[in-house]
Amino acid sequence: MQQSNLSRHIMNVTAFYRELFRSLESGTGVVNKDTISAVIGFDGGGPLNFCKLGSVDSDGFISYVSCELALRNEQIPASCGRYEILTTANNEEWVRSVLTDIGRMTLEVGFDDGHTLDITSWTGKDVSIRGIVFEVYTTTSISSITYGVMRCHGVTIDELEYARQSGSSNLLKKLKERGIYPKTDINRTSIL
Repeated sequence: MQQSNLSRHIMNVTAFYRELFRSLESGTGVVNKDTISAVIGFDGGGPLNFCKLGSVDSDGFISYVSCELALRNEQIPASCGRYEILTTANNEEWVRSVLTDIGRMTLEVGFDDGHTLDITSWTGKDVSIRGIVFEVYTTTSISSITYGVMRCHGVTIDELEYARQSGSSNLLKKLKERGIYPKTDINRTSIL
């Protein structure tokens, strides 16, 4: 009987994520069936589990989405409800480190569309990308409850300051105009 309950729970989680990620596939790419996981799980202090979307593009970028936050009652909901976090980047190690730290923060701090986060204390001052701009990317109703996916854009420290002064939407518009949005290139220079 316990095995039956476990199987039903796993099927429910699988169905939940299939539905949540369905809207990602048209804009970001098909969700790969393999999950990036660690020996020590998120609850034990390890990194988040991630799914990759699509395949690596010609510039070395691929999208990653977390797959264990939205079902946590302890997550502080955004305007899109409880959510997973997404980024498109050219460095998996950066993604796993920074998005795991953000994932932990979502259990204590409310993030939402247009919010910003200085990550210098995690990355150090000797790197280019030292900030995050949050953007609600998709929302989905599952069993009459709204869930979402929040995109995390890696930005330079002066871009972060610009977003805080002039609005995140204005920065994202500039990144789109320069052909950078939605990619986080951890080695790029500022557009400002």
